[in-house]
Amino acid sequence: MTQVHQVEKEVFVAFQVIPRLKEGNNYEVVDKAIEVVKAANVPFQVGAMETTMKGELNQLLDIVKAAQQACFDAGALEVITNIKIHSRTSEATDTFCTYHRGVTPANHMFTNE
Repeated sequence: MTQVHQVEKEVFVAFQVIPRLKEGNNYEVVDKAIEVVKAANVPFQVGAMETTMKGELNQLLDIVKAAQQACFDAGALEVITNIKIHSRTSEATDTFCTYHRGVTPANHMFTNE
């Protein structure tokens, strides 16, 4: 008999947009994508290589799609979007792959502590 594990509803989604423009500054276009995340009112952290959010998967994926569209609206000709999803079961609280192990200044907004 296979044991079924209930997956938690909250996940982490990290994404990176890489816009290509005919001319102009890519950073300004990436900033438009970050504005979408900030306006979405979900816990997030902007890093040097990606932005990480916490919440319900479908909502977070909609935010990623809106961020990608913001790049096109800002003049991108094409956008590569890399997405990482971290989900877990309720039994994973004592495993290596949790963000709840050790609160640091960098990940404090992702914990309930």
